[in-house]
Amino acid sequence: MKKPLSLFVSLPVILLPILIACNNQTKKTEEPQKIENTLQSVSYFKDTVGLDPNHLLEAFSKMNEAIDEIGYPDAGYKLWMNQSESSEVRYMVEGFWPDQETYDIIHNNQLYIDAGDADSTVWAGLVSLDYHRFNRVK
Repeated sequence: MKKPLSLFVSLPVILLPILIACNNQTKKTEEPQKIENTLQSVSYFKDTVGLDPNHLLEAFSKMNEAIDEIGYPDAGYKLWMNQSESSEVRYMVEGFWPDQETYDIIHNNQLYIDAGDADSTVWAGLVSLDYHRFNRVK
């Protein structure tokens, strides 16, 4: 008679992990909603001090991390380096923003300001040659 009792006690131990696994598989993972960017900025920079592109990339990465923390992971910057040594333009920076209101929210946020201020020596070596803003045509 002890065999049926031990089976009764061990049955929940066996079935519980199976039920948990099945329940976890049926749960849908929610993906964060992507925000459509409708505003883009493009800046061209001259490098006056021979910056290491990795230092500049790191500075923009810090700013992008701040933008993520503010709540806009689909916004931020992409850095491009000109392949031509003969051009005055050394870097192009693209900025992607959902809209003007979000652009203002991000740029006035202390996290963003602090991230930019952290690398002030990097920015000192860059001279802005041209800046353009674009609205997406729908």
